[in-house]
Amino acid sequence: MPTSRYAKKRKLSLSSVILYALVALIFVYIVVMVLIATYAKNIKNDTGIQPITDFSAPNNSAKDTNTNSNRILTAYLEPIDESQWAHKPLPVRTSTAKDLKEIRYSKLNSCSNLIEQWPVDEYPDEDPFLPWIHDVFPSHDGKFVQIVAQNRRRCNTGKSGRNKEIHRKRGPQLALFQNAAVKRIRYPGSTSTRYRLSSHEEADEDGIATRFICRFSNGEETLSVFNFSYEWASYRKRQQVIFHENESDNKQIHTSQLLFRCPVPESLVETVRTGASVKDDYATIFMDLVPIRTPPRFGPPNEFLPPYYKEFNHPEKLFDATTEWGKNHIIPAIEDSGRWQNIPICKPSLLTYGKQDDVTSLLAPTDTKETSPAPVKQHRLVSCLWASAGYSTRGNRYAINDGQRRLLEWITYNKLTGVEHFYLYDNSAAFTSDISLKFVADMFPDDVTLINWPSQICNNNKNNEDNPGERSSQYAAEASCRLRFGPHTDWITQCDIDEYLVPMGESTSLHPLLDKLDEEGMKIISFGSWRAWPRRKFIQDPNLSRMTGGKDCGYRNGDCFELTIPKNYTMLQAYNCDRQKPGSKTERMPAEKQIYRPDYVLHHFIHYSTVTAMSEMNREDVEKLGRKWRSSNPFPDPLSRFGDEKKEALMLHTKAVAHQDTVSNIVFAQVTNIVLSQQRSNRKTD
Repeated sequence: MPTSRYAKKRKLSLSSVILYALVALIFVYIVVMVLIATYAKNIKNDTGIQPITDFSAPNNSAKDTNTNSNRILTAYLEPIDESQWAHKPLPVRTSTAKDLKEIRYSKLNSCSNLIEQWPVDEYPDEDPFLPWIHDVFPSHDGKFVQIVAQNRRRCNTGKSGRNKEIHRKRGPQLALFQNAAVKRIRYPGSTSTRYRLSSHEEADEDGIATRFICRFSNGEETLSVFNFSYEWASYRKRQQVIFHENESDNKQIHTSQLLFRCPVPESLVETVRTGASVKDDYATIFMDLVPIRTPPRFGPPNEFLPPYYKEFNHPEKLFDATTEWGKNHIIPAIEDSGRWQNIPICKPSLLTYGKQDDVTSLLAPTDTKETSPAPVKQHRLVSCLWASAGYSTRGNRYAINDGQRRLLEWITYNKLTGVEHFYLYDNSAAFTSDISLKFVADMFPDDVTLINWPSQICNNNKNNEDNPGERSSQYAAEASCRLRFGPHTDWITQCDIDEYLVPMGESTSLHPLLDKLDEEGMKIISFGSWRAWPRRKFIQDPNLSRMTGGKDCGYRNGDCFELTIPKNYTMLQAYNCDRQKPGSKTERMPAEKQIYRPDYVLHHFIHYSTVTAMSEMNREDVEKLGRKWRSSNPFPDPLSRFGDEKKEALMLHTKAVAHQDTVSNIVFAQVTNIVLSQQRSNRKTD
């Protein structure tokens, strides 16, 4: 049927409408794209921030980072011009936000997984003024945010050209241990708080001995507080300098670790204390950490002591803040400064890792603002433990993979001797994702708190090498455990899973010893540690794993074997041949381990209590306690002693023997003959 003229006209009109609509949509699309491009260009021109590096999972980047739920941990890296350090007074930094490099860590998105997600192994080395943080958490009373950081400069201290250059560039890490004094000022044209470097006498009360500006997400700012004075500790330890400019300081063990706190603004304390700010495992309160950047000082440790220690300032080599920093050195605005930004403030440790039935007592309201609520004491004696299912010994000379077996035996044993709880920092993920210690921890659900701690050791060399080892991950884990859980226990025992503390005399538990220490007023007890040898009748027949020379025996001549403990024996049974009889060990041991009160020990370093409440005191306060001031050295601490190995307890170190260390034809023959003779005797008996 022929198409009518009206139908043709209608079809033409409809086609025209569709065509016009398509043209209009294309035009709108082009306009929108132009606007977006113009806006993006303006943002780039306004901020000048360098291209972003994002350590993130996919599809996390298109969120509004100004909202609490979408804040991303970010490192802003500031260029460092060391040539300015030679000028006096120190020139004011001129970097602006345009000069900062931005690195985002958006994989950090869970409070319950904060420790394992924290980017320890992705530290931005370009700006060593940023602390190398391993853990961050609020105190039990909500009044402080505790930061546990390590001294990254100690990771490379060898004499090679490469190590020397790395060591030099990381010099700013040292300044973070030294106090700076600041005063708040009114700055023309600025509505935010600004700070001026000053002398101790001019400084604000909370700015006398600080190092970081702590800005919280509600806009309030506080100034950081050291857990103890590193400079005073160095002076009391009779060290000529706190740091050397061109040498290693690895023997000064208290400066391996940077411990400081940010006071929480009063308006946020109760919210932080109760954990109410954490919603569905996400933080809604955040903190920016801004280092106060000054050159490290290489003079005597008492050249710039805070006023509390003014009696002991160096009589001649004093640090003059006015000469060194000037009278008007204004610290740049936070937006123009390198910093850690959007650090999530999660719940206090027991609200994160504690038992559910503890929550009621933990959330009891505080009565006054002047005093902190006393921490809930859950235990008499706990263990802080850093361990792994498998690891490499120092120098990577020997791989050991018996962590699960050892941990199971060790926890079972220590429960019998009175250790009530175990805080297990599982470092297995630093080596492999195939195996962990969770299997063992799950066997003791009421006794073990498992904390995944995947950060790697920054240097696993032997201590006697040119570039000696620095077991940063272990040191940080120990401090994290002590500061997180120490307030909730009376005593901490610091032992590895190959170290057994054996009650002696008439005791089968460590608790009577703790009661005795409390009666004496002692705060620390030490136990000498020698490596024990295995008893031959409890090891596997060496002929079953015999090897000869070459690579198998560490390139040493002679036979060696894999020293294995059969499953029907325990490690403690096998490795209980101590080098000395009980009571024969002297106080000068290759190593020692301790039980200590965490409310008294301010810094503990694997084997030793390196800073205590008394060593931190000045002369006046020590004498107020009725103690004699010891000007030479506060150590050994007057509230510490060695244990009586015959009547109290002794340490048995069941350290595994590497197959390289079995290289000896004589030893091999002796062990083999004994095993063979035992086998013949058993056959005759059968």
